[in-house]
Amino acid sequence: MRIDVTDGVVTRQRVYLDDLDGFGVLHHAGYAVLFDRAVIDYWLDAGWKPDPRESVQVVRELTITYHSPIVGMCDVDVHFWVERAGRTSVTYRFEVLSTTHAVRHAEGSRVLVNLDPDSLRPVPLTDTMWEIAGPLLGRGVARPDS
Repeated sequence: MRIDVTDGVVTRQRVYLDDLDGFGVLHHAGYAVLFDRAVIDYWLDAGWKPDPRESVQVVRELTITYHSPIVGMCDVDVHFWVERAGRTSVTYRFEVLSTTHAVRHAEGSRVLVNLDPDSLRPVPLTDTMWEIAGPLLGRGVARPDS
């Protein structure tokens, strides 16, 4: 059975030897790293240029549920989308899947907040961010009114 990946995007990521724990399985923190790399790959490939003088994005919350361990070096697919959108933050959902999409290794969510670099207070996401985020928006999710 293949897992439905219609919302959002899927990026291929590699699990390396140094990602593995002493038992040869992906260390629990590695799942969050795979998701981070997938998100960064998406945004950079879409043309986003991170500039900490303009905005700083921080993680407010991260949850992960583990289903089936990743054993050894291999490729995996990271499926992710925006489940909720606010003026200053978004909630991503993600899944770490086998490349055949037959196995869900882990799933979770992450709340990301956009901050003003000087005050470190939440500020609205920019028009450019919303344009790039378009393909990530899940069903029924839209940019909130200002």
